[in-house]
Amino acid sequence: MTRGWDDLLRGERWRSPDTLWVEDGTEHGWAAVDELAAAVEAAIRACGPGRVVRIRSGSKLGCFAGQLGAWRAGRVVVADHGDLGPGELDLVRPDLTLDVTPGRAEPAVPAVPAGPVGGPDRPLPADRIPGSVVTVNFTSGSTGSRKAVAVTRGNLLALFGCRGLDVPAPGGLTAGSFATPAYDGWWFDTWRTVAAGGTVVCLPGVNEDVFAWPELAGTYGIDRLLLPTAVVAALVDAVPDCLTGIPWLFSGGEQFQVSTYRRAREAGLTNRFVNLYGPTEATFATHKHELPTDLAADVVPIGAPLDGCAQRLDGGELVVSGPLVCLGYLAGGAVAEEFRGEFRTGDLVRADPAGDLVFAGRLDSRIKVNGLRVDAAALEHRVATLPAVADCRVVQDERLTVAFVRTPAGASADPAVRDRVESVVRTFSPAIGVRLLDRFPVKAGGKVDAAALMDQHRATDRDEEQ
Repeated sequence: MTRGWDDLLRGERWRSPDTLWVEDGTEHGWAAVDELAAAVEAAIRACGPGRVVRIRSGSKLGCFAGQLGAWRAGRVVVADHGDLGPGELDLVRPDLTLDVTPGRAEPAVPAVPAGPVGGPDRPLPADRIPGSVVTVNFTSGSTGSRKAVAVTRGNLLALFGCRGLDVPAPGGLTAGSFATPAYDGWWFDTWRTVAAGGTVVCLPGVNEDVFAWPELAGTYGIDRLLLPTAVVAALVDAVPDCLTGIPWLFSGGEQFQVSTYRRAREAGLTNRFVNLYGPTEATFATHKHELPTDLAADVVPIGAPLDGCAQRLDGGELVVSGPLVCLGYLAGGAVAEEFRGEFRTGDLVRADPAGDLVFAGRLDSRIKVNGLRVDAAALEHRVATLPAVADCRVVQDERLTVAFVRTPAGASADPAVRDRVESVVRTFSPAIGVRLLDRFPVKAGGKVDAAALMDQHRATDRDEEQ
């Protein structure tokens, strides 16, 4: 691993012609990436002393080299691969935006400050974000509006040096990259790989060319891959062969279902699966559980703390602490809330017989259905353990509450499956609707898209009425 921050950004490896980055069929050496980052750094310095730089690029390499150049210039960097809208940008209030394309770094365009703490007549103070902060993570918004999390230099170095996330790679680490820069998986996919002197291979998205994955894995010898839980489930159901040839599969973001793991083994996949847990507010992950070859339990644990992480339970709620816990939330371009060394996750957990923690729901998972309180997390868990059921999501809007149930292909038409699901749902509330689906839509970051589920449900209802 890297000896320190300066070594990571300016070490001798950046002079090497060896392949660092593979994207869209093109290999880029360390020295070529260093050259692009130098152009970014020069463009940033030419624009003055702004604290926050937004790197905008349709290329993952552009985002990565932009981050490197911005860090070398001593700035807080926000990488935008097309994921950030006005709401997210208002949280961080970038001082300037830089469009970066591999081979070219265009001049920075000053951003227009807005809101109560900014504006043309009242610019944001230079010290609005502490010097320890180097970048920003955005939460998925699955439990409300998206939040901007201030990540420090120490947070990233702790992640890069976390031995519990290492995998055997005798020939040098090569990691597949699926995450986008706005999400915390990016630090594991890319920068942790670079800190280990490895190679990053950017994989096409699941809606692009997932069938190219095995060839890329074979050509470059990909050692590990991180995928959101919902993406793993979809691939195992539809095209499990695309995951062959990658020894280690890490997954996180949502509850990993036992049914997904069993179907992976039934499909002949021999990968080593690792379930990760950790809020965005703790950089990337705080717990891990490596799944055994034969899984007898009915639920996959979130596991034990990674080295350097600590935990405590407060009324069943998991509270995490340690060097991976970020500084706090940004709002209006400044730090609005500090975590002060620990973060209350809002997740309820319990210990299994082996001492590993098991996700048991959320403090905010209780919803009202026709005036009665229902534990949505408990309902989802009960349904997900039924035969021929892969997953369940309870979604509620101003008028409807629906249990969306994902089944293996073809099982959604089986009346017996529907009867079992409806029987369980009725024990929680007869007012909750049921919709059986072969797959769940996912967001750009890989989590299940609850709003899209409800939109599909309404559209199907309209079609059936006509």
